[in-house]
Amino acid sequence: MDTATLRWIIIVIGIVILGAIFLFGNPDKKQKPSASRRKPAPDLERREPTLDEVDPAEPLELQAQGELPIGRVVPELKAVPPSLEPLRREPPKPPKPRKPAGPPPEKIVTLFMRAADQQVITGADLLQIALKTGMELGDMDIFHRQADGSDTPIFSMANALKPGYFDKDAWNTFETKALVIFLTLPGPMLALDAWDAMLAIAKRMADVLKAELLDDEHQPLNRQKEGKIREEMRQFDRERARKALL
Repeated sequence: MDTATLRWIIIVIGIVILGAIFLFGNPDKKQKPSASRRKPAPDLERREPTLDEVDPAEPLELQAQGELPIGRVVPELKAVPPSLEPLRREPPKPPKPRKPAGPPPEKIVTLFMRAADQQVITGADLLQIALKTGMELGDMDIFHRQADGSDTPIFSMANALKPGYFDKDAWNTFETKALVIFLTLPGPMLALDAWDAMLAIAKRMADVLKAELLDDEHQPLNRQKEGKIREEMRQFDRERARKALL
């Protein structure tokens, strides 16, 4: 999956999360029961003293005499050491500007590999054949076949089962029943060339992993379907060339 497509997926997920927060994140607050308005009896009502009514010198004199009126508040004054200064916090660094999301892909071509005879594809076998065919584990923790001199992958491979990505620290215990290989168009090379490269590697991997190769409709990939996709790739390249001349 190219960088533009990944950004569009992240944007859609972000919009869904924001919508969920807006709808469910502010439930109606329960009203607190009103406090009782019953007033105390006049004969029991007492008035709290305020600091304005206290003479700072009077408590000291009364304390020296051993007399202190009941109910009087003596403010406790604590000196602040001059050595303590307010902590200065560094202003937060501004976030790095994000690159704008590119346009969504015009076309996605997909193939599936399914383990045959109710078997599984192990992580050790998958990693070995993926590296031999020139694929590398990269963005989104899935495999990519990079084009020379380009950061955009020609095609990518992911786990067809949840969670979709690969755990690079669990190859010895990883197992899956299906993989998905896909390319997004336009890409770093002609659509027909990208399809031929993806199909060749998919067939080689399916042979090594003893897996069945399926089309985008989960049907066995046959020559008729291959020819149909090749014609679609030719037409896509023609349309791109025509638009470039306009």
